[in-house]
Amino acid sequence: MGGKDYQNIKIVEPPNEIVVVEDRFVFHQPITLIISGKLLSLSTNEFTIKDTNGMDYFKCNGSMINRVIINDLYDLPILNIRNQILSLKDKITIYRGDDNKEVLATISQKSILNIKKYTLEFFNQATDKKEFLDLKCDLMGSACGVFYGKEKDNAPMVCKIVRKIENKSILASPQESYYVDISPGVDIAIIVAATICFDQLKKE
Repeated sequence: MGGKDYQNIKIVEPPNEIVVVEDRFVFHQPITLIISGKLLSLSTNEFTIKDTNGMDYFKCNGSMINRVIINDLYDLPILNIRNQILSLKDKITIYRGDDNKEVLATISQKSILNIKKYTLEFFNQATDKKEFLDLKCDLMGSACGVFYGKEKDNAPMVCKIVRKIENKSILASPQESYYVDISPGVDIAIIVAATICFDQLKKE
């Protein structure tokens, strides 16, 4: 199960829209976003969020200890991510805007014994229900399939996250990038947040 090669599985469109942050972040065509930062510091420093044509989609205004704020292109905060270290389990909470008044989603390990599986729980504005995404990682933690429901129940894989290390020059610092393929009908803002959470959880 955890040893699957998720980067070679095709993403599919969900049966309904997944809207967590805002419906303006839900597109009607698939999109690939590239989230890049310096090696081993994606969760703790500034990073870029662009598509394959180099167009910016979101901004990070810098980070603080255990907190990352994501802005839209108008520099308005749309969500912030806060890490909470629990007794035996890691949990990350995603809030709306730049404060902690409204929880958008939480992501946590499904099992203490299985560090390759995470669950992101959220309220879907499109269905008016509490729902979840399952994040299933390969053995090396370099690829992750995001399922709208449980993979074992044949839930659709609506997104895949692939980690790459890119170093264009010996003199330059290595760049860690996540190539994120997102299907139509899926809120790309919550997927960006899930990618940052995935990066942070697998390094702790």
